[in-house]
Amino acid sequence: MRSFSTRSKLILLVVASALPALALTLYSTLEEREAAKANARADLVRLTRLATREQEQIIEGVRQTMVASSQVLTALQADRAACNRYFARLLAQNRGRYHSMGLFNLDGYLFCNAVPWKPGTYSGDRDYFQLAKSSGQFSIGSYQMGRVTGLQGVNFGYPVKDAEDKVTGIAFIGFDLASFNRVAMSTPLPPEGIITLVDRNATVIARHPITDRVQIGRKLENPRVLKPLFSAKSGVFETTRLADGIERLYVHDAVAENPDGTIPIRILVSLPLSVIFADANRALTRNLVGIAVATLLLVLGAWYGTELFVLRSIRTLLDAARSVRSGDLGARTRLRQGNDELSQVGQAFDEMAETLQRRDVELRKAVLELKEQALTDPLTGLYNRRYLRDVLARELMRAKRRNSPLAAVMVDIDHFKRINDALGHEAGDMVLKELSALFKRCIRGSDTACRYGGEEFVLVLPEASLDGARSKAEDVRSAVKSLGLSFHGKSLWPLSASIGVALFPQHASEAEALLSKADEALYRAKAAGRDRVVMSEMSAAASQSAQATAITDAPERS
Repeated sequence: MRSFSTRSKLILLVVASALPALALTLYSTLEEREAAKANARADLVRLTRLATREQEQIIEGVRQTMVASSQVLTALQADRAACNRYFARLLAQNRGRYHSMGLFNLDGYLFCNAVPWKPGTYSGDRDYFQLAKSSGQFSIGSYQMGRVTGLQGVNFGYPVKDAEDKVTGIAFIGFDLASFNRVAMSTPLPPEGIITLVDRNATVIARHPITDRVQIGRKLENPRVLKPLFSAKSGVFETTRLADGIERLYVHDAVAENPDGTIPIRILVSLPLSVIFADANRALTRNLVGIAVATLLLVLGAWYGTELFVLRSIRTLLDAARSVRSGDLGARTRLRQGNDELSQVGQAFDEMAETLQRRDVELRKAVLELKEQALTDPLTGLYNRRYLRDVLARELMRAKRRNSPLAAVMVDIDHFKRINDALGHEAGDMVLKELSALFKRCIRGSDTACRYGGEEFVLVLPEASLDGARSKAEDVRSAVKSLGLSFHGKSLWPLSASIGVALFPQHASEAEALLSKADEALYRAKAAGRDRVVMSEMSAAASQSAQATAITDAPERS
Protein backbone atom coordinates (compact mmCIF):
# COMPACT_ATOMS: atom_id res chain seq x y z
CA MET A 1 0.00 0.00 0.00
CA ARG A 2 1.37 3.37 -1.02
CA SER A 3 2.43 5.70 1.83
CA PHE A 4 1.75 9.43 1.49
CA SER A 5 4.14 12.15 2.62
CA THR A 6 3.21 14.68 5.28
CA ARG A 7 2.79 17.39 2.65
CA SER A 8 0.54 15.13 0.56
CA LYS A 9 -1.60 14.36 3.59
CA LEU A 10 -2.01 18.04 4.41
CA ILE A 11 -2.91 18.86 0.82
CA LEU A 12 -5.38 15.98 0.75
CA LEU A 13 -6.88 17.40 3.94
CA VAL A 14 -7.23 20.82 2.31
CA VAL A 15 -8.83 19.28 -0.78
CA ALA A 16 -11.12 17.19 1.41
CA SER A 17 -12.23 20.37 3.22
CA ALA A 18 -13.47 21.69 -0.13
CA LEU A 19 -15.58 18.60 -0.78
CA PRO A 20 -18.59 19.74 1.33
CA ALA A 21 -18.76 23.00 -0.62
CA LEU A 22 -18.45 21.04 -3.85
CA ALA A 23 -21.19 18.65 -2.79
CA LEU A 24 -23.47 21.54 -1.81
CA THR A 25 -22.82 23.25 -5.14
CA LEU A 26 -23.61 20.08 -7.08
CA TYR A 27 -26.77 19.53 -5.03
CA SER A 28 -27.89 23.11 -5.62
CA THR A 29 -27.16 22.75 -9.33
CA LEU A 30 -29.22 19.58 -9.49
CA GLU A 31 -32.11 21.40 -7.85
CA GLU A 32 -31.75 24.31 -10.26
CA ARG A 33 -31.63 21.94 -13.22
CA GLU A 34 -34.77 20.15 -12.05
CA ALA A 35 -36.54 23.48 -11.56
CA ALA A 36 -35.36 24.66 -15.00
CA LYS A 37 -36.57 21.43 -16.56
CA ALA A 38 -39.96 21.74 -14.86
CA ASN A 39 -40.32 25.33 -16.09
CA ALA A 40 -39.21 24.37 -19.60
CA ARG A 41 -41.66 21.46 -19.60
CA ALA A 42 -44.49 23.76 -18.60
CA ASP A 43 -43.52 26.31 -21.25
CA LEU A 44 -43.25 23.69 -23.97
CA VAL A 45 -46.57 22.16 -23.01
CA ARG A 46 -48.14 25.62 -23.25
CA LEU A 47 -46.53 26.30 -26.63
CA THR A 48 -47.55 22.89 -27.93
CA ARG A 49 -51.17 23.41 -26.91
CA LEU A 50 -51.14 26.86 -28.51
CA ALA A 51 -49.81 25.42 -31.77
CA THR A 52 -52.34 22.59 -31.56
CA ARG A 53 -55.24 25.02 -31.22
CA GLU A 54 -53.98 27.05 -34.16
CA GLN A 55 -53.69 23.96 -36.35
CA GLU A 56 -57.10 22.79 -35.24
CA GLN A 57 -58.53 26.18 -36.21
CA ILE A 58 -57.05 25.74 -39.67
CA ILE A 59 -58.61 22.30 -39.98
CA GLU A 60 -61.90 23.59 -38.65
CA GLY A 61 -61.81 26.31 -41.33
CA VAL A 62 -61.37 23.62 -43.96
CA ARG A 63 -64.27 21.64 -42.52
CA GLN A 64 -66.55 24.69 -42.47
CA THR A 65 -65.69 25.42 -46.07
CA MET A 66 -66.57 21.87 -47.07
CA VAL A 67 -69.80 21.89 -45.04
CA ALA A 68 -70.88 25.12 -46.74
CA SER A 69 -70.12 23.67 -50.17
CA SER A 70 -71.85 20.34 -49.61
CA GLN A 71 -75.35 21.78 -50.21
CA VAL A 72 -74.28 23.25 -53.54
CA LEU A 73 -72.40 20.12 -54.62
CA THR A 74 -75.52 17.94 -54.47
CA ALA A 75 -77.00 19.99 -57.28
CA LEU A 76 -73.71 20.27 -59.20
CA GLN A 77 -73.21 16.51 -59.46
CA ALA A 78 -75.32 16.60 -62.61
CA ASP A 79 -73.31 19.38 -64.31
CA ARG A 80 -69.58 18.74 -64.52
CA ALA A 81 -68.74 22.05 -66.16
CA ALA A 82 -70.62 24.01 -63.55
CA CYS A 83 -68.93 21.96 -60.84
CA ASN A 84 -65.50 22.80 -62.30
CA ARG A 85 -66.34 26.51 -62.39
CA TYR A 86 -67.66 26.44 -58.83
CA PHE A 87 -64.47 24.93 -57.44
CA ALA A 88 -62.32 27.24 -59.57
CA ARG A 89 -64.01 30.28 -58.03
CA LEU A 90 -63.76 28.80 -54.53
CA LEU A 91 -60.05 28.03 -55.01
CA ALA A 92 -59.41 31.57 -56.22
CA GLN A 93 -60.97 32.86 -53.02
CA ASN A 94 -58.63 30.67 -50.89
CA ARG A 95 -55.44 30.97 -52.91
CA GLY A 96 -52.42 30.44 -50.66
CA ARG A 97 -54.30 28.07 -48.37
CA TYR A 98 -55.49 25.38 -50.79
CA HIS A 99 -53.83 24.17 -53.96
CA SER A 100 -56.68 21.98 -55.20
CA MET A 101 -60.32 21.10 -54.55
CA GLY A 102 -62.94 19.04 -56.33
CA LEU A 103 -65.37 16.13 -56.24
CA PHE A 104 -64.99 12.36 -56.64
CA ASN A 105 -67.77 9.95 -57.43
CA LEU A 106 -68.24 6.94 -55.19
CA ASP A 107 -66.05 4.85 -57.49
CA GLY A 108 -63.08 7.09 -56.67
CA TYR A 109 -62.80 8.79 -60.06
CA LEU A 110 -62.50 12.54 -60.32
CA PHE A 111 -65.77 14.21 -61.38
CA CYS A 112 -64.73 17.85 -61.27
CA ASN A 113 -61.75 19.95 -60.10
CA ALA A 114 -60.76 23.56 -59.63
CA VAL A 115 -57.68 23.11 -61.83
CA PRO A 116 -57.41 21.45 -65.25
CA TRP A 117 -57.37 17.68 -64.99
CA LYS A 118 -57.42 14.59 -67.16
CA PRO A 119 -60.39 12.27 -67.26
CA GLY A 120 -59.84 8.98 -65.50
CA THR A 121 -57.97 10.44 -62.55
CA TYR A 122 -58.43 8.00 -59.68
CA SER A 123 -58.09 8.57 -55.93
CA GLY A 124 -60.23 5.80 -54.51
CA ASP A 125 -57.12 4.39 -52.81
CA ARG A 126 -56.49 7.51 -50.73
CA ASP A 127 -57.04 7.06 -47.00
CA TYR A 128 -59.13 10.23 -46.60
CA PHE A 129 -61.48 9.09 -49.47
CA GLN A 130 -62.01 5.62 -48.00
CA LEU A 131 -62.58 6.98 -44.48
CA ALA A 132 -65.04 9.69 -45.60
CA LYS A 133 -66.93 7.17 -47.72
CA SER A 134 -67.13 4.50 -45.02
CA SER A 135 -67.88 6.79 -42.09
CA GLY A 136 -69.90 9.47 -43.84
CA GLN A 137 -67.94 12.12 -41.93
CA PHE A 138 -65.25 14.70 -42.43
CA SER A 139 -61.82 13.01 -42.63
CA ILE A 140 -58.21 14.10 -42.70
CA GLY A 141 -55.71 12.35 -44.95
CA SER A 142 -51.96 11.81 -44.87
CA TYR A 143 -49.10 13.49 -46.64
CA GLN A 144 -49.38 12.98 -50.39
CA MET A 145 -48.25 14.25 -53.77
CA GLY A 146 -51.25 15.49 -55.77
CA ARG A 147 -52.00 13.34 -58.85
CA VAL A 148 -53.42 16.37 -60.69
CA THR A 149 -51.27 19.21 -59.30
CA GLY A 150 -48.13 17.27 -58.41
CA LEU A 151 -47.88 19.38 -55.25
CA GLN A 152 -47.23 18.33 -51.66
CA GLY A 153 -50.22 18.53 -49.38
CA VAL A 154 -52.69 16.95 -47.03
CA ASN A 155 -56.15 16.26 -48.47
CA PHE A 156 -59.39 16.52 -46.54
CA GLY A 157 -62.49 14.55 -47.54
CA TYR A 158 -66.17 15.28 -46.93
CA PRO A 159 -69.16 13.15 -47.98
CA VAL A 160 -71.76 14.72 -50.30
CA LYS A 161 -75.22 13.38 -49.42
CA ASP A 162 -78.62 13.50 -51.12
CA ALA A 163 -81.94 14.27 -49.49
CA GLU A 164 -82.12 10.77 -48.08
CA ASP A 165 -78.74 11.26 -46.37
CA LYS A 166 -77.09 8.81 -48.75
CA VAL A 167 -73.48 9.46 -49.73
CA THR A 168 -73.32 10.26 -53.44
CA GLY A 169 -69.79 11.61 -53.74
CA ILE A 170 -66.69 12.71 -51.85
CA ALA A 171 -65.59 16.33 -51.94
CA PHE A 172 -61.94 17.05 -51.25
CA ILE A 173 -59.63 19.97 -50.54
CA GLY A 174 -55.88 19.73 -51.09
CA PHE A 175 -54.41 21.77 -48.25
CA ASP A 176 -51.17 23.61 -49.00
CA LEU A 177 -48.46 22.60 -46.49
CA ALA A 178 -47.16 26.15 -46.49
CA SER A 179 -50.13 27.08 -44.30
CA PHE A 180 -49.03 24.52 -41.70
CA ASN A 181 -45.50 25.89 -41.89
CA ARG A 182 -46.66 29.48 -41.41
CA VAL A 183 -48.36 28.49 -38.19
CA ALA A 184 -45.25 26.56 -37.09
CA MET A 185 -43.03 29.55 -37.84
CA SER A 186 -45.30 31.89 -35.90
CA THR A 187 -45.06 29.74 -32.74
CA PRO A 188 -42.81 31.64 -30.23
CA LEU A 189 -40.15 28.95 -29.73
CA PRO A 190 -37.20 29.41 -27.35
CA PRO A 191 -33.67 29.42 -28.85
CA GLU A 192 -32.81 26.09 -30.54
CA GLY A 193 -36.42 24.94 -30.14
CA ILE A 194 -37.96 22.84 -32.92
CA ILE A 195 -41.62 22.34 -33.82
CA THR A 196 -42.62 19.49 -36.15
CA LEU A 197 -45.97 18.32 -37.57
CA VAL A 198 -46.20 14.70 -38.70
CA ASP A 199 -49.04 12.65 -40.16
CA ARG A 200 -50.16 9.21 -39.05
CA ASN A 201 -47.24 7.66 -40.96
CA ALA A 202 -44.64 9.84 -39.19
CA THR A 203 -44.11 11.85 -42.37
CA VAL A 204 -43.11 15.46 -41.75
CA ILE A 205 -45.75 17.90 -43.08
CA ALA A 206 -44.43 21.03 -41.36
CA ARG A 207 -41.29 21.96 -39.44
CA HIS A 208 -39.53 24.98 -38.13
CA PRO A 209 -36.70 25.38 -38.63
CA ILE A 210 -36.13 23.27 -41.75
CA THR A 211 -32.75 21.48 -41.97
CA ASP A 212 -31.03 19.32 -44.54
CA ARG A 213 -31.54 16.28 -42.37
CA VAL A 214 -35.26 16.79 -41.78
CA GLN A 215 -37.34 17.99 -44.75
CA ILE A 216 -41.02 18.13 -45.63
CA GLY A 217 -42.19 14.81 -46.98
CA ARG A 218 -39.52 12.75 -45.23
CA LYS A 219 -40.29 10.37 -42.39
CA LEU A 220 -38.94 10.58 -38.88
CA GLU A 221 -36.59 7.66 -38.35
CA ASN A 222 -35.52 7.92 -34.72
CA PRO A 223 -37.20 5.01 -32.88
CA ARG A 224 -36.48 6.74 -29.57
CA VAL A 225 -38.82 9.54 -30.69
CA LEU A 226 -41.37 7.54 -32.64
CA LYS A 227 -42.22 5.08 -29.88
CA PRO A 228 -43.33 7.61 -27.21
CA LEU A 229 -44.80 9.93 -29.90
CA PHE A 230 -47.28 7.33 -31.15
CA SER A 231 -47.93 5.63 -27.82
CA ALA A 232 -50.25 8.37 -26.49
CA LYS A 233 -52.24 11.37 -27.69
CA SER A 234 -50.02 13.73 -25.74
CA GLY A 235 -47.10 13.55 -23.40
CA VAL A 236 -43.58 14.59 -22.41
CA PHE A 237 -40.37 12.58 -22.77
CA GLU A 238 -36.60 12.93 -23.05
CA THR A 239 -34.37 11.21 -25.55
CA THR A 240 -31.40 11.72 -27.84
CA ARG A 241 -31.64 12.67 -31.48
CA LEU A 242 -29.84 10.32 -33.82
CA ALA A 243 -28.94 13.18 -36.13
CA ASP A 244 -26.72 15.10 -33.69
CA GLY A 245 -26.64 13.00 -30.51
CA ILE A 246 -28.09 15.89 -28.48
CA GLU A 247 -30.41 15.02 -25.63
CA ARG A 248 -33.67 16.94 -25.88
CA LEU A 249 -36.93 17.43 -24.02
CA TYR A 250 -39.97 16.57 -26.20
CA VAL A 251 -43.63 17.57 -25.79
CA HIS A 252 -46.24 16.19 -28.22
CA ASP A 253 -49.97 16.60 -28.76
CA ALA A 254 -52.66 15.36 -31.16
CA VAL A 255 -54.29 17.66 -33.72
CA ALA A 256 -57.94 16.67 -34.29
CA GLU A 257 -59.16 13.10 -34.62
CA ASN A 258 -60.54 11.08 -37.51
CA PRO A 259 -63.89 9.26 -37.35
CA ASP A 260 -62.11 5.93 -36.83
CA GLY A 261 -60.34 7.29 -33.74
CA THR A 262 -56.94 7.63 -35.34
CA ILE A 263 -54.79 10.74 -34.94
CA PRO A 264 -54.15 12.21 -38.39
CA ILE A 265 -51.70 14.94 -37.34
CA ARG A 266 -49.39 15.29 -34.35
CA ILE A 267 -47.36 18.24 -33.14
CA LEU A 268 -43.92 17.66 -31.64
CA VAL A 269 -42.00 20.46 -29.90
CA SER A 270 -38.46 19.87 -28.58
CA LEU A 271 -35.71 21.80 -26.83
CA PRO A 272 -32.12 20.74 -26.03
CA LEU A 273 -31.51 20.02 -22.38
CA SER A 274 -28.30 22.01 -22.70
CA VAL A 275 -30.40 25.11 -23.39
CA ILE A 276 -32.74 24.30 -20.52
CA PHE A 277 -29.81 23.82 -18.17
CA ALA A 278 -27.74 26.71 -19.56
CA ASP A 279 -28.29 29.06 -16.61
CA ALA A 280 -27.78 26.30 -14.06
CA ASN A 281 -24.66 25.11 -15.88
CA ARG A 282 -23.25 28.62 -16.00
CA ALA A 283 -23.89 29.00 -12.28
CA LEU A 284 -22.26 25.61 -11.71
CA THR A 285 -19.23 26.58 -13.76
CA ARG A 286 -18.94 29.88 -11.90
CA ASN A 287 -19.21 28.18 -8.51
CA LEU A 288 -16.79 25.41 -9.48
CA VAL A 289 -14.25 27.96 -10.69
CA GLY A 290 -14.62 29.83 -7.41
CA ILE A 291 -14.18 26.64 -5.38
CA ALA A 292 -11.22 25.60 -7.54
CA VAL A 293 -9.49 28.97 -7.15
CA ALA A 294 -10.08 29.01 -3.39
CA THR A 295 -8.87 25.41 -3.08
CA LEU A 296 -5.81 26.18 -5.22
CA LEU A 297 -4.91 29.13 -3.00
CA LEU A 298 -5.34 26.95 0.07
CA VAL A 299 -3.21 24.21 -1.51
CA LEU A 300 -0.47 26.72 -2.34
CA GLY A 301 -0.63 28.04 1.20
CA ALA A 302 -0.47 24.52 2.58
CA TRP A 303 2.40 23.64 0.20
CA TYR A 304 4.67 26.53 1.12
CA GLY A 305 3.45 26.78 4.71
CA THR A 306 4.22 23.11 5.24
CA GLU A 307 7.68 23.62 3.76
CA LEU A 308 8.37 26.65 5.92
CA PHE A 309 6.94 25.54 9.26
CA VAL A 310 7.00 21.73 9.18
CA LEU A 311 9.04 19.99 6.49
CA ARG A 312 12.30 21.83 7.12
CA SER A 313 12.27 20.75 10.75
CA ILE A 314 11.20 17.22 9.78
CA ARG A 315 14.04 16.95 7.24
CA THR A 316 16.49 18.15 9.89
CA LEU A 317 15.16 15.47 12.24
CA LEU A 318 15.35 12.81 9.50
CA ASP A 319 18.91 13.77 8.53
CA ALA A 320 19.99 13.59 12.16
CA ALA A 321 18.17 10.27 12.61
CA ARG A 322 19.82 8.81 9.49
CA SER A 323 23.23 9.95 10.72
CA VAL A 324 22.60 8.33 14.09
CA ARG A 325 21.38 5.17 12.38
CA SER A 326 24.53 5.05 10.26
CA GLY A 327 26.63 5.26 13.40
CA ASP A 328 27.29 8.99 13.75
CA LEU A 329 26.08 9.46 17.31
CA GLY A 330 27.48 12.96 17.33
CA ALA A 331 24.76 14.17 14.95
CA ARG A 332 22.38 16.80 16.38
CA THR A 333 19.30 18.57 15.04
CA ARG A 334 20.16 21.89 16.70
CA LEU A 335 16.58 23.05 16.16
CA ARG A 336 15.82 26.36 17.83
CA GLN A 337 14.22 26.01 21.20
CA GLY A 338 10.53 26.83 21.00
CA ASN A 339 7.12 25.87 22.26
CA ASP A 340 6.07 24.10 19.07
CA GLU A 341 5.98 20.32 19.05
CA LEU A 342 8.71 19.85 16.42
CA SER A 343 11.17 21.98 18.39
CA GLN A 344 10.42 19.92 21.46
CA VAL A 345 10.90 16.72 19.47
CA GLY A 346 14.24 18.04 18.18
CA GLN A 347 15.39 18.87 21.70
CA ALA A 348 14.35 15.43 22.94
CA PHE A 349 16.18 13.85 19.99
CA ASP A 350 19.39 15.75 20.73
CA GLU A 351 19.22 14.68 24.37
CA MET A 352 18.62 11.09 23.30
CA ALA A 353 21.53 11.20 20.84
CA GLU A 354 23.84 12.59 23.51
CA THR A 355 22.82 9.83 25.91
CA LEU A 356 23.33 7.21 23.20
CA GLN A 357 26.75 8.64 22.41
CA ARG A 358 27.85 8.34 26.04
CA ARG A 359 26.50 4.82 26.24
CA ASP A 360 28.17 3.94 22.95
CA VAL A 361 31.56 5.06 24.24
CA GLU A 362 31.07 3.00 27.36
CA LEU A 363 29.83 0.06 25.33
CA ARG A 364 32.78 0.22 22.94
CA LYS A 365 35.16 0.16 25.84
CA ALA A 366 33.35 -2.80 27.31
CA VAL A 367 33.30 -4.60 23.96
CA LEU A 368 36.99 -4.01 23.42
CA GLU A 369 37.71 -5.33 26.86
CA LEU A 370 35.50 -8.37 26.28
CA LYS A 371 37.01 -8.94 22.87
CA GLU A 372 40.49 -8.68 24.27
CA GLN A 373 39.55 -11.02 27.08
CA ALA A 374 38.04 -13.46 24.59
CA LEU A 375 41.14 -13.45 22.39
CA THR A 376 43.96 -13.11 24.92
CA ASP A 377 45.25 -15.20 27.72
CA PRO A 378 44.46 -13.40 30.99
CA LEU A 379 47.69 -14.50 32.67
CA THR A 380 50.29 -13.79 30.00
CA GLY A 381 48.56 -11.18 27.88
CA LEU A 382 49.39 -13.20 24.75
CA TYR A 383 46.74 -14.26 22.26
CA ASN A 384 44.96 -17.46 23.22
CA ARG A 385 44.38 -20.70 21.37
CA ARG A 386 41.09 -19.47 19.85
CA TYR A 387 42.77 -16.48 18.30
CA LEU A 388 45.59 -18.73 17.08
CA ARG A 389 43.13 -20.73 14.97
CA ASP A 390 41.80 -17.54 13.34
CA VAL A 391 45.11 -15.84 12.72
CA LEU A 392 46.78 -18.98 11.41
CA ALA A 393 43.92 -19.63 8.96
CA ARG A 394 44.02 -16.00 7.83
CA GLU A 395 47.79 -15.88 7.40
CA LEU A 396 47.73 -19.22 5.62
CA MET A 397 45.19 -17.88 3.09
CA ARG A 398 47.37 -14.82 2.55
CA ALA A 399 50.45 -17.03 2.06
CA LYS A 400 48.62 -19.14 -0.50
CA ARG A 401 47.42 -16.04 -2.35
CA ARG A 402 50.89 -14.51 -2.40
CA ASN A 403 52.68 -17.83 -2.90
CA SER A 404 54.85 -17.03 0.14
CA PRO A 405 56.05 -19.28 3.01
CA LEU A 406 54.62 -19.41 6.52
CA ALA A 407 56.16 -20.95 9.65
CA ALA A 408 54.48 -22.29 12.77
CA VAL A 409 56.88 -22.53 15.75
CA MET A 410 55.67 -24.51 18.78
CA VAL A 411 57.60 -23.88 22.04
CA ASP A 412 57.36 -25.99 25.21
CA ILE A 413 59.19 -25.13 28.46
CA ASP A 414 61.20 -28.11 29.64
CA HIS A 415 60.44 -29.51 33.11
CA PHE A 416 58.01 -26.69 33.86
CA LYS A 417 56.07 -28.95 36.26
CA ARG A 418 59.08 -28.93 38.63
CA ILE A 419 58.69 -25.20 39.16
CA ASN A 420 55.03 -25.59 40.14
CA ASP A 421 55.78 -28.57 42.36
CA ALA A 422 58.79 -26.97 44.04
CA LEU A 423 57.77 -23.32 44.31
CA GLY A 424 54.06 -23.36 43.73
CA HIS A 425 51.81 -22.08 40.99
CA GLU A 426 52.55 -18.48 41.81
CA ALA A 427 56.14 -19.03 40.75
CA GLY A 428 54.96 -20.88 37.63
CA ASP A 429 52.70 -17.95 36.73
CA MET A 430 55.59 -15.54 37.13
CA VAL A 431 57.73 -17.63 34.80
CA LEU A 432 54.96 -17.75 32.18
CA LYS A 433 54.63 -13.95 32.31
CA GLU A 434 58.35 -13.46 31.84
CA LEU A 435 58.45 -15.89 28.96
CA SER A 436 55.53 -14.07 27.33
CA ALA A 437 57.44 -10.80 27.55
CA LEU A 438 60.47 -12.54 26.04
CA PHE A 439 58.46 -13.84 23.09
CA LYS A 440 57.09 -10.37 22.39
CA ARG A 441 60.64 -9.02 22.28
CA CYS A 442 61.90 -11.75 20.00
CA ILE A 443 59.24 -11.58 17.23
CA ARG A 444 58.58 -9.03 14.49
CA GLY A 445 55.56 -6.75 14.33
CA SER A 446 53.98 -9.01 11.67
CA ASP A 447 54.51 -12.14 13.79
CA THR A 448 52.04 -13.45 16.34
CA ALA A 449 52.75 -15.08 19.71
CA CYS A 450 50.03 -17.21 21.33
CA ARG A 451 49.74 -19.28 24.48
CA TYR A 452 48.69 -22.68 23.19
CA GLY A 453 48.02 -24.23 26.60
CA GLY A 454 49.89 -24.78 29.90
CA GLU A 455 53.55 -24.09 29.20
CA GLU A 456 53.19 -24.44 25.39
CA PHE A 457 53.40 -21.44 23.05
CA VAL A 458 53.03 -21.02 19.28
CA LEU A 459 54.70 -18.40 17.14
CA VAL A 460 53.20 -17.66 13.69
CA LEU A 461 55.86 -16.24 11.37
CA PRO A 462 54.55 -14.99 7.99
CA GLU A 463 56.94 -15.01 5.02
CA ALA A 464 59.56 -16.93 7.05
CA SER A 465 61.71 -19.27 4.99
CA LEU A 466 63.02 -22.60 6.25
CA ASP A 467 66.36 -21.11 7.31
CA GLY A 468 64.70 -18.00 8.71
CA ALA A 469 62.27 -20.04 10.80
CA ARG A 470 65.10 -22.24 12.12
CA SER A 471 67.14 -19.16 12.98
CA LYS A 472 64.23 -17.49 14.77
CA ALA A 473 63.54 -20.69 16.72
CA GLU A 474 67.22 -20.89 17.76
CA ASP A 475 67.12 -17.26 18.92
CA VAL A 476 64.08 -18.00 21.07
CA ARG A 477 65.67 -21.13 22.49
CA SER A 478 68.89 -19.22 23.35
CA ALA A 479 66.92 -16.35 24.89
CA VAL A 480 64.98 -18.74 27.10
CA LYS A 481 68.12 -20.46 28.23
CA SER A 482 69.86 -17.21 29.07
CA LEU A 483 66.85 -15.86 30.94
CA GLY A 484 67.78 -15.50 34.61
CA LEU A 485 64.75 -15.47 36.92
CA SER A 486 64.30 -15.28 40.67
CA PHE A 487 61.30 -15.74 42.89
CA HIS A 488 61.09 -14.02 46.28
CA GLY A 489 64.79 -13.29 46.12
CA LYS A 490 65.72 -16.87 45.27
CA SER A 491 67.25 -17.58 41.87
CA LEU A 492 65.57 -20.18 39.71
CA TRP A 493 67.50 -22.78 37.89
CA PRO A 494 68.17 -22.13 34.20
CA LEU A 495 65.18 -22.72 31.88
CA SER A 496 65.25 -24.48 28.55
CA ALA A 497 62.76 -24.93 25.75
CA SER A 498 62.07 -27.64 23.22
CA ILE A 499 60.90 -26.21 19.87
CA GLY A 500 59.22 -27.77 16.84
CA VAL A 501 59.03 -25.93 13.50
CA ALA A 502 56.73 -26.63 10.54
CA LEU A 503 56.49 -24.64 7.28
CA PHE A 504 53.94 -24.04 4.62
CA PRO A 505 53.98 -25.31 1.99
CA GLN A 506 56.84 -27.75 2.60
CA HIS A 507 55.33 -29.59 5.55
CA ALA A 508 51.55 -28.93 5.34
CA SER A 509 49.04 -26.84 3.41
CA GLU A 510 46.27 -26.51 6.03
CA ALA A 511 46.22 -24.87 9.46
CA GLU A 512 45.46 -27.93 11.58
CA ALA A 513 47.95 -30.02 9.67
CA LEU A 514 50.63 -27.35 10.06
CA LEU A 515 50.12 -27.23 13.86
CA SER A 516 50.12 -30.98 13.96
CA LYS A 517 53.46 -31.08 12.11
CA ALA A 518 54.94 -28.51 14.47
CA ASP A 519 53.67 -30.52 17.44
CA GLU A 520 55.25 -33.71 16.06
CA ALA A 521 58.57 -31.91 15.63
CA LEU A 522 58.28 -30.63 19.23
CA TYR A 523 57.84 -34.10 20.59
CA ARG A 524 60.83 -35.31 18.61
CA ALA A 525 62.81 -32.49 20.18
CA LYS A 526 61.78 -33.65 23.66
CA ALA A 527 62.50 -37.26 22.77
CA ALA A 528 65.96 -36.26 21.52
CA GLY A 529 66.89 -34.75 24.90
CA ARG A 530 65.06 -31.40 25.03
CA ASP A 531 66.60 -27.90 24.73
CA ARG A 532 66.75 -28.05 20.95
CA VAL A 533 64.99 -27.05 17.71
CA VAL A 534 63.65 -29.76 15.45
CA MET A 535 62.29 -29.13 11.94
CA SER A 536 59.26 -31.05 10.79
CA GLU A 537 59.84 -33.84 8.33
CA MET A 538 58.50 -33.36 4.81
CA SER A 539 55.82 -35.85 3.73
CA ALA A 540 56.31 -37.92 0.57
CA ALA A 541 53.66 -35.97 -1.32
CA ALA A 542 55.10 -32.65 -0.19
CA SER A 543 58.62 -33.86 -1.10
CA GLN A 544 57.51 -34.75 -4.64
CA SER A 545 55.73 -31.39 -4.97
CA ALA A 546 58.86 -29.56 -3.78
CA GLN A 547 61.08 -31.49 -6.20
CA ALA A 548 58.68 -30.71 -9.05
CA THR A 549 58.72 -27.06 -8.09
CA ALA A 550 62.50 -27.08 -7.94
CA ILE A 551 62.76 -28.64 -11.41
CA THR A 552 60.27 -26.15 -12.78
CA ASP A 553 62.00 -23.19 -11.19
CA ALA A 554 65.55 -24.39 -12.02
CA PRO A 555 65.92 -22.55 -15.37
CA GLU A 556 64.75 -19.35 -13.73
CA ARG A 557 67.30 -19.62 -10.86
CA SER A 558 70.08 -20.44 -13.29
